[in-house]
Amino acid sequence: MKNSINYYYDIYIDEIHKTRDYYYFYLNNHEYHLKVYDRPEEEINYLYSLNEEMIKRNILVHKIIKNINNSPVTLIDGKFFVLLELCDYKNDKVLLNDLKYYNNFTSNLNNKNLFRNDWIYLWSSKIDYYEYQISELGRKYKLLTDSLSYYIGLSENAISYLNNNNVSNNSFIVSHKRININGGSNDFYNPLNFIVDNKIRDISEYIKESFFNNDLNIYEVKEYLDSIIIDKSEYILLFSRLLFPSYYFDIYDEIINNNLPEETIISIIEKNNAYEAFLRNIYKYIRYEKNTFIEPIEWLIR
Repeated sequence: MKNSINYYYDIYIDEIHKTRDYYYFYLNNHEYHLKVYDRPEEEINYLYSLNEEMIKRNILVHKIIKNINNSPVTLIDGKFFVLLELCDYKNDKVLLNDLKYYNNFTSNLNNKNLFRNDWIYLWSSKIDYYEYQISELGRKYKLLTDSLSYYIGLSENAISYLNNNNVSNNSFIVSHKRININGGSNDFYNPLNFIVDNKIRDISEYIKESFFNNDLNIYEVKEYLDSIIIDKSEYILLFSRLLFPSYYFDIYDEIINNNLPEETIISIIEKNNAYEAFLRNIYKYIRYEKNTFIEPIEWLIR
């Protein structure tokens, strides 16, 4: 890989290191990561343009380095890679202040290739995929087969909740495909993780990730929500996104792809009752502390 970096980027290094997910090296007191690019090919130029704008405006972000062919992606051994120069800010854990920092960044986010705001379509497609997949693989994964119907039920609740409330989702910021709290600044400021969506997306995913990692400070979350302007539509988006069990589906995918043992899902399943209680508390916070009426879900809000 050293030779490839030399050839494609005209960069000479003494040594390079490899993790499960990427290669990394140091040059002139800067850290560089060479990462596999696994998004649609047509998105990379839009990500690069967004990256350039953020850098010009002094927004914290890792920098995409073009190769000698003036391309942001490089084909090495049959895989596409992107080279990133990491920003100077280092953090082992994503904090709510990181989210607030990006919440304050607005831009001309008008390229539809990066939009992920049609949650109903995306969630419906995901459910259809899992239902088909489990019918093919169910015998091999008993824990997944036995638990999937509950999480599909939650997903259908989230979809129905959005459908029935007919809310708009048209306030956009730079957001993330997923919030990996323990990925810290390496993940959070990685432009390959960027999409465009409502400001509610990242805080919702942060809350779910924190809860299922036993790291949720509900008082800090409420303080964060109190510090940003949220209207009724966005509270509905928040509640529906908290209903949608992305935390389960992410582990499910890792199991199916042989990256995790099936028993990993047990830690998620065991928290079902506690998470339902948490959702009830979030509803009460919105309804009574924020004095905003949103429709209750009968089986959940008793």
